[in-house]
Amino acid sequence: MDTSRYDILVGVDGSASARRAADWAIAEARRHTGSSLTLVLINDDPARESYARQAVAEIAARCGEAQPSLEVGHEVAEGHPIEELVRRSSTADLLVLGSRGHGPVADALLGSVSVGVARRTSCPLVVIRGEETEQRGEVVVGVDDSVRSEAALEFGFTCARNRAAELLVLRAMARHPQARQARSGREAPSERVEHDLAKRLERWGAWFPNVTARRIDVDKHPVTALLEISRGADLVVVGRRGGGGFGGLMLGSVARGVLHRASCPVAMVPESGDQE
Repeated sequence: MDTSRYDILVGVDGSASARRAADWAIAEARRHTGSSLTLVLINDDPARESYARQAVAEIAARCGEAQPSLEVGHEVAEGHPIEELVRRSSTADLLVLGSRGHGPVADALLGSVSVGVARRTSCPLVVIRGEETEQRGEVVVGVDDSVRSEAALEFGFTCARNRAAELLVLRAMARHPQARQARSGREAPSERVEHDLAKRLERWGAWFPNVTARRIDVDKHPVTALLEISRGADLVVVGRRGGGGFGGLMLGSVARGVLHRASCPVAMVPESGDQE
């Protein structure tokens, strides 16, 4: 992929949620040199063709008016929404989706599609959640004791730098009551994890010296902690999978809880070679 470009792909329909996704993508494009924006509406019913073309053209015109210097492309594509968006994600740097839709092609952006795409996308996926608000100056990244958190950390540090925002590094580990009371002469696994995380954050901080990163440790279920902290954030970033506290984040009700209940946009970041 051409590193001098930053290609943003937005899945749209004719809904207000899709327009918000496009607006968010425009703001993100302004933060990257060499950005391009492609709007795609996946249509699986020939009877909807006229509506689909009109809907995507209207959103493209809106984007062009908002950012005249931005390269904006748009098209209607045939196929299954999940399969087509996953396929196109392999040539994009970022994929953006609204959280809900309406109208003849609303099914293309329903929650089940967002979850399906999140499981398999090749590039980071942002699902636009919450109400439109002024920027709060905080980006949150959820981490665990897994090296899979590294991609999420890099994405989180990059987003915080580009927004001149503070980065909140959230580590949520719901411990069993008996485990909290256990003590021994040897270093506990949790202490080793904390030490490793501190070293990782020190390394990322050296690579992003202009980013203020603040670590937050909470004794809660990861999804509960993410939902709470999302109320005051501009963006929540999580890795697609994890080996510890965020393990299984992209499975079943946990993934749906984050994608459908967060109070701000959510970024799901895959590891390299992590497609299912």
